[in-house]
Amino acid sequence: MPNTAQFDTAPTIREVVRPVNGLSMNVATCGNGPAMVLLHGFPDHWRVWRPLMERLGDTFTLFAPDQRGYNLTSRPPAVSDYRPEHLIADAAALISSLGEDPVCLVGHDWGAVIAFWLAIERPHLLKSLTILNGAHPYLLQDAIWDDPGQRAASQYVDMLRSQEFENEVNADAGERLARDWFSVDLASGRITREDFEAGLEAWRSPGAWTAMLNWYRAAPFVIPKPAAPPPATRWTDGLDYKVKVPTQVIWGEKDPIFGSVVVAALKQHAAELDVHHLPGAGHVPQRDDPDTCAFLIRDFAKRFL
Repeated sequence: MPNTAQFDTAPTIREVVRPVNGLSMNVATCGNGPAMVLLHGFPDHWRVWRPLMERLGDTFTLFAPDQRGYNLTSRPPAVSDYRPEHLIADAAALISSLGEDPVCLVGHDWGAVIAFWLAIERPHLLKSLTILNGAHPYLLQDAIWDDPGQRAASQYVDMLRSQEFENEVNADAGERLARDWFSVDLASGRITREDFEAGLEAWRSPGAWTAMLNWYRAAPFVIPKPAAPPPATRWTDGLDYKVKVPTQVIWGEKDPIFGSVVVAALKQHAAELDVHHLPGAGHVPQRDDPDTCAFLIRDFAKRFL
């Protein structure tokens, strides 16, 4: 696979505030070419995409928003403000604001869940979809019900929904958590000191943790205890699972959050699917192996321009 090292002179990334679906949405942008939108997950913001933006700006005009409640984007106050229909509408409104043409969409973690929903419900907005370690929402719920490994891995969701966890992270604005989660990546250089400090600054902003955790509180996902039987009736019954745009999955195999079961099940529900496994990468492959991720994203998206 070719090496796609970043430019000798990295493209200048600008942050602009755009009115989107009633929000003031902070959007990082750079590059030239067809539009590509990058949706981050928890607990990141646009900077999780910086390594890829530095590598893809020669081919695409990149738009990486801080999603609802994150970093510099507006934080509506109610839990219900973070229901999936609002998150989907945010992404759809951002895409529509970029022009009449559909875009190439990339999503990671929670951003991947929203990206899948767009590909199911609003495929006219997309030319292609690339997923990095994220799950189709209905297949994820099915796996939580039916696959013991995924159910065990998903128990953390109820912790994130709790007021106790929010109180704990708010006690020091998440600084101890940052050391627990990111110290290895910081020491290895996978996260720069600048990005690490920017992440902490985003977490220190008033209301940041409430907003981020409200994504989990407002989500429909049911997390049974490990020994509980699967339900007889499911909220996913009768829903349209079909992903209606060409889809690529880039999968870090060392992911402790999502099991490969959510990738295997996707093959039955995608109109067109490419899957690439990265044995050395974990839950954030764009950070662990940005060269390979950039090459795969560029190569796939260019097929549909």
